[in-house]
Amino acid sequence: MCGINGIIQFNHKRTAGDLRNIVHDMNERIIHRGPDDEGLFADEFCSLGMRRLSIIDLAGGNQPIWNPDHTKVIVYNGEIYNFKVLREELIKAGYSFRTNSDTEVILLGYEEYGVEILNKLEGMFAFVIYDLNEKKWILARDRTGEKPLYYHIDPEKAIFASELKSITATGLVKKEIDTTALSQYFQLTYIPAPLTIFTGIRKLPPGHYMVIDADGGSEIKQYWHLNSEIDPSIGYEEYKKKLREALISSVERRMISDVPIGAFLSGGFDSSIVVGIMSLLSPGKVNTFTVSFDDKIYDESKLAELVAKKNNTNHTVLKISEEEILGNIPDLLGNIDEPFADSSLIAVNAISKKAREYVKVVLTGDGGDELFAGYNKYLLPYYGNRYKKIPKFLRKGVIEKSLNLLPSKSYRVMGIRKVINACGLDEVEQIRYMMSLGFKPDELKELIPGIDTETMDFISEQYAFLSSADAQTRTQYVDVKTVLEGDMLPKVDRASMFASLETRVPMLDSKVIELAFDTPTEYKIKGKNRKIILKDTFRDLLPDELFRAPKHGFGVPVSDWLENSLKDQLLKYSDEEFLRSQGLFSADYIGKVIEQHMTHQIDRFSTLWSFYVFQNWYEREMM
Repeated sequence: MCGINGIIQFNHKRTAGDLRNIVHDMNERIIHRGPDDEGLFADEFCSLGMRRLSIIDLAGGNQPIWNPDHTKVIVYNGEIYNFKVLREELIKAGYSFRTNSDTEVILLGYEEYGVEILNKLEGMFAFVIYDLNEKKWILARDRTGEKPLYYHIDPEKAIFASELKSITATGLVKKEIDTTALSQYFQLTYIPAPLTIFTGIRKLPPGHYMVIDADGGSEIKQYWHLNSEIDPSIGYEEYKKKLREALISSVERRMISDVPIGAFLSGGFDSSIVVGIMSLLSPGKVNTFTVSFDDKIYDESKLAELVAKKNNTNHTVLKISEEEILGNIPDLLGNIDEPFADSSLIAVNAISKKAREYVKVVLTGDGGDELFAGYNKYLLPYYGNRYKKIPKFLRKGVIEKSLNLLPSKSYRVMGIRKVINACGLDEVEQIRYMMSLGFKPDELKELIPGIDTETMDFISEQYAFLSSADAQTRTQYVDVKTVLEGDMLPKVDRASMFASLETRVPMLDSKVIELAFDTPTEYKIKGKNRKIILKDTFRDLLPDELFRAPKHGFGVPVSDWLENSLKDQLLKYSDEEFLRSQGLFSADYIGKVIEQHMTHQIDRFSTLWSFYVFQNWYEREMM
């Protein structure tokens, strides 16, 4: 676990000492990613730095690491789970190793295979290799984006880092808001790659690498392509067998650690399956952690305890009070680099801080919903088709009119309205509608007058990529490419790294991902039944009660907080004088949204939370 930083100059404006000092300052901004060790390297062209907290045996592997003739050097963030296999391959090819680290395997693997080493790596990573002879830099990011990598390039220099704040800390990049990213944020509640909130800083997309030359020329290429190739000769039982083998193998690789390891256990299927597999493989009891909240609506600890009991784990229920969570919010929001309004970030950080008192690494169940059709939104075709069968005069004259009279704070009413609003749209517009948890386009135009809301063409492009696949598979492809990369994985990375805890995600092993997309849709979702093959494959590891429990999100009561504990701060951020100093938002419109929420006309917690988070970030970074 670590963070990496670097600055590359295409002239001799700064000395090696100057570069070294800049990177030292960048390192200090991400000290939470690994306070145990700091590595630095500098020459007249480049300075590389990293913060590290050792997780897998890195004996002699202090970074940056050099190749034997000192012509190449690497800084790297992540874990390569198959590095021992690759190490043996390289030894047979004649390479000698001075360390036991996965870092050196990447570097010497690059010497042997070039950028093709990327397709051989199984794990989560972001790394930069500097070739001193060719004055060339290779920046690379893992397949799904578990590890972040930000960069800036201009005619004089290139800067890269694990966190955006390290780049802005240099003072060498102007903080100018990217209006396209702003539009995406207020619609999605996050900013997907390649954009960031600043015009001059970008994210390297997952599954891509970048080559930078000494003149400042750069090229980005994709090394991993996800496809869907269903083999009609393979039946359901054979797919189950393949899935069981692939996921057990993935969990086994991610359990290798020389520090205390455990697992988050939410009470949902995905984390429960991961824990069940860990228990099958572990000679001793697995450490599992569940968070227990005061608000029982968000508390899944009882279900998690059933899973822990079935698998005989060393289970810890981490009791967290509302006061404790609220007390963490200022520091947590103060640590995020750019606006990010998935409120479950708060819950993940809370459990990460508690779990870090016991272990340094945890496995999670993230990715299962995207791969095996677990989200409620995937039921839209089912409910939409049923709704369309109702005579139009009843739909328009009775049902929709009656819904308008019901309180909008009811989750059931909100869900029904979503189905009704979305079922008349085409497939791509339905996806966009269901993905947009923030302001809808017409609302955003009122919030930010003059803003361009047509900023999400990437959705239709991603949906069209798997042209031969069915609608459900193509929708899941969009979620893997956008929701997983832009929301789910950054949430876990930011929340856990702020607590100096490493998370590993077995569901995102490349073989599991590829198998999921090669599995027929009817094996994943049919009618109201979701994750069919995943549940069926690992039924022996799951308590029966799990199959009768409703699906929960890992959330916190933000709606109530905005009415009470956070109300004063929200009103400050929506004050007309504050808004005038920004020159971004319509005071009348945001006042109207707040009024709707406070008087319980409509639950606007998602839109208001995105506004609150942005204003908190803006006050800290831009004023």
